[in-house]
Amino acid sequence: MAEEKGWDEDIPRPIFFLSYAHSPRGAGRPRSVSNLWEARLFRDLCEAVTDLSGWDANEPPGFMDSGLNVGEGWSERISEALAHCRVFVPLYSVHYFKSQACGQEWASFASREVLSEVPGGGLPSAIVPVQWVRVQEERLPPVAKALQFDHQAFGDGYRTEGMQPLLKVTKFQSDYQLAVYRLAQRIVDVSEQMRVRTGARRDFQDYDSVFPAPGRRRTLRITVAACDAHHLPEGRSGANYGADAHEWRPFVGDSDESIARRAASVAREWEFHASIEPFGEEAARLLAGERPTAPGLLLLDRWTLLDAAHLETLRQLDARNPTWVGLMEPWDPHDPENAARHEELRTLSERTLVNLRAQRLQRARLRGVDVVTSLDEFESMLPHVALSAMHAFEELDRPDPFPGVPSEPSGSPPTRPNLRSEHVKRGNGGRHGPPPDASDHESSASDEGPATGSGGGNP
Repeated sequence: MAEEKGWDEDIPRPIFFLSYAHSPRGAGRPRSVSNLWEARLFRDLCEAVTDLSGWDANEPPGFMDSGLNVGEGWSERISEALAHCRVFVPLYSVHYFKSQACGQEWASFASREVLSEVPGGGLPSAIVPVQWVRVQEERLPPVAKALQFDHQAFGDGYRTEGMQPLLKVTKFQSDYQLAVYRLAQRIVDVSEQMRVRTGARRDFQDYDSVFPAPGRRRTLRITVAACDAHHLPEGRSGANYGADAHEWRPFVGDSDESIARRAASVAREWEFHASIEPFGEEAARLLAGERPTAPGLLLLDRWTLLDAAHLETLRQLDARNPTWVGLMEPWDPHDPENAARHEELRTLSERTLVNLRAQRLQRARLRGVDVVTSLDEFESMLPHVALSAMHAFEELDRPDPFPGVPSEPSGSPPTRPNLRSEHVKRGNGGRHGPPPDASDHESSASDEGPATGSGGGNP
């Protein structure tokens, strides 16, 4: 967790922070077209707030995470705005209340102390909600139900339809303009009547979401098997690494955010409750035979296979054939160090991760995928990997088709058919022998990208 110290005093203080749920992207759909309607509202709202408040032109009237630049300082910019804005404006929708990131934004703002300049009036709040689409009262989380907010002044069209339909349908333009004006008035009034203390210097993603977590079926445990800056193999520099494996950044040119953080953010867009777990602890639980509690996603840095201890752990893990764990291997082909060791590390991956790679091959939408060669490809592919892992995890909870048949002796982990055992039976060598046919087919698909495109449509 980041140290909670003060921010610089000269950081701009926007009047409002627009909090909204990022629309999940289908394969090949650029992030820039995912939230056009929210961006339109933001622009119109900024203009109205500026007109009504006489806001200093040197500071922005509002802040919106456009999602276009998720690289350098992405989470810091959001955390900074949440710590300095005067009013928090959440766009209510069913999808919004399922978003862990939105719940964390709310929690970050709500952690700040609020004082009212108006005597009485109950518990002061600087949160001004917007009915983006209509949400039934019973589907609101407790923090939203607790807000006492009157939408009457926003107009009949807004109360009946919500803000987004007014924006999309031409015949509702006058209703939309009235709703935006009334909303801007409310934001300006609250900003003038409330005094909100500057928040602590803390990453908003370190807060627990104020929304109830989804059920187990939508949980995803992310772990990273990667090098760190203090333990690098020969031929590898530290430009892509930090103090621990979770700070690995395979696509430095595209983003300075760690791949683990990016994976968690993308998973949350698809309504997974994502957590980042230490690889050593996750592997130890699996090798001890503990029953998994959620599907998993393993992000592999092939350079870590050059470490004997990591290699052996991954080999043993793969031998357990954890079908509920999805494997992704981010690999920047433009990195000169990667290019120099490409064939060596690909072969090592094929020989070590026989089962996990075969599972990836057998899932139709991932057919032909070896490595993920760009951040865009990573973001498009991840939802498919996560859903496949979730479906495999659900198979573990299916009723026993042979009740009464003796199970494995207590204390020994359940055995599963796996390609490695079959591979040895065929006389093809041990762990360092050539990969079985399935992996041979996979590697022949080329490392340049999936044969069917990145992701292949909505999962």
